[in-house]
Amino acid sequence: MKGDKVFIVGCGRTGSTLLREILNKSEQVCISPETHFLRRFSRTGVKKELKNFGDLLDDGNVKKLVDYIYSKKVRALGAWGWLNKSVDKQHFTQRILGSDRSERAIFSLVMQAYTEVNKGGNADDLILGDKTPTHLYYVPTLLEWFPGAKIIHTFRDPRGIIVSKLKKVEKGLEGPQVRFSYLPEWLLDPLITPIEVMHITKFWFDAARLHAKYEQLYPQQYHLVRFEDLITEPEKQIRQICDFLNIEFKNAMLDEINIIGSSYQAERRGPAGIDKKAIDRWREHINPLIRVWFSVSGRKQLKKFGYTP
Repeated sequence: MKGDKVFIVGCGRTGSTLLREILNKSEQVCISPETHFLRRFSRTGVKKELKNFGDLLDDGNVKKLVDYIYSKKVRALGAWGWLNKSVDKQHFTQRILGSDRSERAIFSLVMQAYTEVNKGGNADDLILGDKTPTHLYYVPTLLEWFPGAKIIHTFRDPRGIIVSKLKKVEKGLEGPQVRFSYLPEWLLDPLITPIEVMHITKFWFDAARLHAKYEQLYPQQYHLVRFEDLITEPEKQIRQICDFLNIEFKNAMLDEINIIGSSYQAERRGPAGIDKKAIDRWREHINPLIRVWFSVSGRKQLKKFGYTP
């Protein structure tokens, strides 16, 4: 187990946070909130922000990087906000300075810091991990950095994803109106739903395509779990995942399950158990045109993953 890693990836709104909470109840696992590290910070990602700080073998550049990590601009991102509140800035700086200062090392230090604070003891004795949906695109890099790592891909009917996402957008929690708040409402409002539908359509088709690729390339290190199966048969699915990770399943992992960021709940967190109605609730809320869009454009893939077009 020493040095093992697990990464939860996939489209948003597919139960990845729920799965993270369940696995973190194991004494053998500690998975951090979203870091977006590869997509945002690494030189292989879209934003490549580490390139802005030059050669990290220079101590001054490391300190500039840490200043940025502890800035308001980054604090809004899941694990980084936690890091700001829970880990002393100077201590984290010294941890980076004492490492080989590679991207892999910095990413590892975030996961280690989260584990040390939340589980205590030696992080080397646990399976560490990260839950970042968009790391789906960077699985080859993750397995290059951590050759013994395991990948869990959460998957869901795209119609359920879009309805859940639009509920969050309506509440102003995310979406185009947050990213482009400087635009007038009269211009932005008619575009919100089409933008979200196109975005989720692309991500979902990418997820289906990458599933086929990763399943073939990494048969021993890659595992797909459907949201619908996790909700209807949680014990069976978590037992399978525990076997995949070579950890012990305990019934306590499924006790006191909380609502995690539900789009349909006034309260985002709270003890509620696993809500089996979450599987089909989208049917009551979906726009008929959106339903037709996914049923037609995704007919082949919907059938492949066991969904009725």
